[in-house]
Amino acid sequence: MAKQLNQSLHADLDNLLSGRRTPSRLTPAVAVQLAQLGILKLENGKLALDEVKAKSRLKRFIKRTRQIKCNNAVEKVLAEVLKENGSCTQHRQVWVAVGRNEYSREEVLKSLQSFRSVGDLRSFKSSTNNFQVFWARNEEVPAGEFEVNTPQ
Repeated sequence: MAKQLNQSLHADLDNLLSGRRTPSRLTPAVAVQLAQLGILKLENGKLALDEVKAKSRLKRFIKRTRQIKCNNAVEKVLAEVLKENGSCTQHRQVWVAVGRNEYSREEVLKSLQSFRSVGDLRSFKSSTNNFQVFWARNEEVPAGEFEVNTPQ
């Protein structure tokens, strides 16, 4: 997996981009980590910031962090909406419940898809209309004793 920004590196990078800190004032450990991410480079014997890469990395970090927060909000809504066995919901209902102004439709859909990919949710259509996709808990089949019929 590629190296990614973490919360502390995010703060250091934000300080670099805003001009509150210069690359020469970074601790060696932070400078090495940012260099491994391709954000810092050596120019004429001095550390220099690659602003294009820095802004790109920062944008991806913010997007990833926002998606994690959206996943948490969607998980809380699903716990409330899908209380009963066999209940289902639609994407729009979840989006409205988490807040249409808080998260985009795409972020909520990615959250639902991520829960489906780990096996917590399943999706199904009641018709050929793509807007009629329903989401439900992926419930386990109850374990029990079953007879095995063998051919005689």
